[in-house]
Amino acid sequence: MRHLLTLLLVSASAEAAVHATNKDQQSTIARWTGEKICEMGVDAFYALPDPELKIMYEQDTSMLYEDIPTAPNDQVKARITGQLMGYLMAACPQQLENYKNR
Repeated sequence: MRHLLTLLLVSASAEAAVHATNKDQQSTIARWTGEKICEMGVDAFYALPDPELKIMYEQDTSMLYEDIPTAPNDQVKARITGQLMGYLMAACPQQLENYKNR
C-alpha cells in the first residue's frame, strides 16, 4: 500500500512539473496574446475556437498549445496578466480598455 501511495505522489508531482510554465514561457504567452489582441481586437480574439487558437499559437511560438496552463496559480496568473496588460498599454492602448472591461 505504501508503494502505491509513493507511486501516486511521484506521478502527481511529475504531471504537475510537466504542466508548469517557466517565466520565459509565461512571457511568450502574454506577448503572443497581446499581439493577437492588437491585431484582431479583444472580442474577436476571445471568440476564436480552441482548435484555431491551437494552430495559430503553435505556428507563431515554439511552445505547444497544451503548455498554456489551464488552471494557473495566483502568482502565474498575475504575472501573465500583468505582462499582457503592459503589452497592450504600450502597443494598442485602445484594446487595453476593452480587455479590462471584458
